[in-house]
Amino acid sequence: MIGYGSFCDYFFTQKRFLDKTEKKQWVLSLEGGAYEYAVLGSSRAFGAFDMNLLDSLTGWNGINLGANGSGFKDNFLILDLFLKSNSIKKLFLQVDMASLNSDVAFSNEFHAFTFFPYWENENVRNVLIEEIPLLDNIGTKLFPQWRYFYFNKYYSPKEVLRKIRLIEVQENPFSILKGGAFRNGENIEESQIGISELPGVADSVDWNYLKKIIHLATIEGVEIVLFSAPRFFDSQEDLKNTLKQIDIPMLYPDEFPILNKAYFIDQGHLSKRGVDLFTIKFSKRVKEIWLSNF
Repeated sequence: MIGYGSFCDYFFTQKRFLDKTEKKQWVLSLEGGAYEYAVLGSSRAFGAFDMNLLDSLTGWNGINLGANGSGFKDNFLILDLFLKSNSIKKLFLQVDMASLNSDVAFSNEFHAFTFFPYWENENVRNVLIEEIPLLDNIGTKLFPQWRYFYFNKYYSPKEVLRKIRLIEVQENPFSILKGGAFRNGENIEESQIGISELPGVADSVDWNYLKKIIHLATIEGVEIVLFSAPRFFDSQEDLKNTLKQIDIPMLYPDEFPILNKAYFIDQGHLSKRGVDLFTIKFSKRVKEIWLSNF
């Protein structure tokens, strides 16, 4: 057990063996990058921008670190690990009442198995123990490698062989799109866009991890702006009231046509037309913020 676990410690942190077809794994495979900005958040950050267009409009070189279903715990650890091998000057962090209530808004807000190989990182270790109290015992302190058997399907010999074969994959859409999501030009009919209300108050755990991300960015010398992508038929007033407690620039999509179904594929995600329009509007607003605040 210890021998195979030690092998996992080595193998699953080697960037060449990471599964670059999975978004968080692709982010963790990046090294040596020097970016003007990074976008971070859930699928609403991942799919909010045409990254190449945003680069062109701002004159900045950026990367999108957002991923589907990622809550602030995921975001916190992804940012921490990313900054060990890369640098950014600006962080655009997606915040909404869903990410501030991830346990009810997401089916799986924290992907613990993604971070098991990075146990030696203090932040990773602390979050994993918080999330999986079973790991907080003398056995883990003496033989931390046993943790791989908790999520054994992700660290089996079969998975090792699969990842070795993945080295043959030369390119993936994430590299071409700078971490952004592919969007086609279709949208669905208004009657098919379900309307639901998000909780009006932030969960204390998610609020704490939002503050952890802000603190991490601050100590790393990264300038941070919060933003929320548009939601169909939602002016996000609860979010505006909640974030009054934080003294950080915040961009709301107040000028976006949130009643026009052509710009959405569902209530929280933009169509290709919506992505293009939001990218253009965001680029103007964020440059104005940088001129006035930094």
